[in-house]
Amino acid sequence: MNKSKTQNFHLYEPQRALQGHKAQIYVAKFNFDGQYLLTGSQDRSIILWNPYKETQLKQYFGAHNYEVQDLDILQDNSKFASCGGDKIAFLWDVATGQVIKKFGPHSTRINCVGIGGEQSILATGGYDCEVKIWDLKDKKQNQPIQRIKNFQDSVTQISFFHHNMIVSSIDGHIRTFDLRKGVIQEDFVKAGILKFSSSFDDRLFALSCNDSIIRILEKSSGTILAALQGSHISNQYSINCEFSWNDGMLLTGSEDGKLLIYDILTGKCQITRKLHDKCLSSISLSKQQNAFVTASYDNVALLWMEQS
Repeated sequence: MNKSKTQNFHLYEPQRALQGHKAQIYVAKFNFDGQYLLTGSQDRSIILWNPYKETQLKQYFGAHNYEVQDLDILQDNSKFASCGGDKIAFLWDVATGQVIKKFGPHSTRINCVGIGGEQSILATGGYDCEVKIWDLKDKKQNQPIQRIKNFQDSVTQISFFHHNMIVSSIDGHIRTFDLRKGVIQEDFVKAGILKFSSSFDDRLFALSCNDSIIRILEKSSGTILAALQGSHISNQYSINCEFSWNDGMLLTGSEDGKLLIYDILTGKCQITRKLHDKCLSSISLSKQQNAFVTASYDNVALLWMEQS
């Protein structure tokens, strides 16, 4: 790891408070260019924000009968997918607020969604230990084009990178599926993986596990390079983590509402801030490299920016 990588997060402070949900927020995600933000909540709604202006632009509701657990957004910002306790995933039109298509069902709740394959496929992962892949371009077909049952426990996150689909599970495995070659790479840790993040240089995974340890895994070798622990609590709830823009730091939340920022090289927690009253469940970094958002079970999302 590059020792010269530093980032002064000590200068970041909450600049905007996004208040619109009536219940805890499970997920917050910036869109592809970092201009707008989506949040999903236990109140069964999704809100589109201009976080820099502290403005609620649109609220999406009526489709979900249960909580919204995860979101993913098309790169052209025209559509997004959502999932939760309904056993069905939904594809929404951003402008009209209408559901374009439904995907499912899974036999239990859907924990995660991911859009990939040059924005042509949607993957859904559930508590039923299964991933289903759907064709986004086929408007009539409502059956999955592929079902993957490699998992021994709940599927917790799906992300795409180029032609790879990366999937984590409570069974302790992070699996990389090469969709072109049909090859699977599996790495195992001795804890359930709740969420994961890939470094911007694509060399590392950060695995947020249910034993309150974040394991830094080298992708090429499967070697655990560091174990970040001692400052955050992550046992009961699913909390994500994110690499800083230069890959030198790792941001994560905690069940006690704290924001923790670890130095990956030393493994030490450099910054601890508590601005949320309840579990800090989700973190999202803007690709503009100027801001990040924390969302919480206290129903509020905070926009953090560097103080001038």
